[in-house]
Amino acid sequence: MNIGYASLGDMQSWAFATMKRQPDFVIGDPLNPYLRRWWILPRNEQQNVYLHCILRDDDDRALHDHPWASTSYLLLGSYREVTPEGSITRHPGDVVTREATALHRLELIEGKPCISLFFTGPKVREWGFACPQGWVNWRDFTGGENGELVGRGCGEVD
Repeated sequence: MNIGYASLGDMQSWAFATMKRQPDFVIGDPLNPYLRRWWILPRNEQQNVYLHCILRDDDDRALHDHPWASTSYLLLGSYREVTPEGSITRHPGDVVTREATALHRLELIEGKPCISLFFTGPKVREWGFACPQGWVNWRDFTGGENGELVGRGCGEVD
């Protein structure tokens, strides 16, 4: 029985078609965004599915975690994922599942954007950054309402 699995190429075509509409949410400075997000399912408290276009590296001052367990399916581009255990390069077709507390940072390969399908579970915690003096809530680490500004970080900026 063929249940119609989509190939990576099919998923890439679908992503490009989806990205023809305006993103539902932009993270970062509108003139230099970090990430563009399209909602694939209506947002809800149990599970969300987003299409992400990552346009620049994560903040390199500290590793971050998330408010929910998540799974990423990388569709286009490559990135290096830095964790406390080391780093690994992710490529199109890779699927990565993380617990909410999993610390990491993404670095784009050669600065080229990445596109991923991103699945979340329900929110289980606040998220933030692992600083030398301890965990820092994202609202204290970043600046602006959606992290669009460089904030205090681990205390580098007063």
